Amino acid sequence: MMSERITALTLPKWGLSMQDGCISTWHVEEGAEVSRGDEIVDIETEKINNTFEAPASGVLRRRLAKEGDEIKVGALFGIIAEADVGDDEIDRFIEAFDAP
Repeated sequence: MMSERITALTLPKWGLSMQDGCISTWHVEEGAEVSRGDEIVDIETEKINNTFEAPASGVLRRRLAKEGDEIKVGALFGIIAEADVGDDEIDRFIEAFDAP
């Protein structure tokens, strides 16, 4: 899910039987600028360890899962947004987010 100025980071389904994953290592701190394709976070699944890359450029505004957290496929675990997007707008985006 993306607005024009906010990009949701959600856990992709990397395998047919994949149900969830574990955040193993964050590579980017909140507030850091990222470019599309930058490695953001490592996620472990039952079968693989994979690196999630930024789907858009901007600022990593929120990390919604900590290292060690188990999250479901489709779950929101972070937010990339343009630097001038207000915290209240990000809060509304998170509240309105509907995972599949």
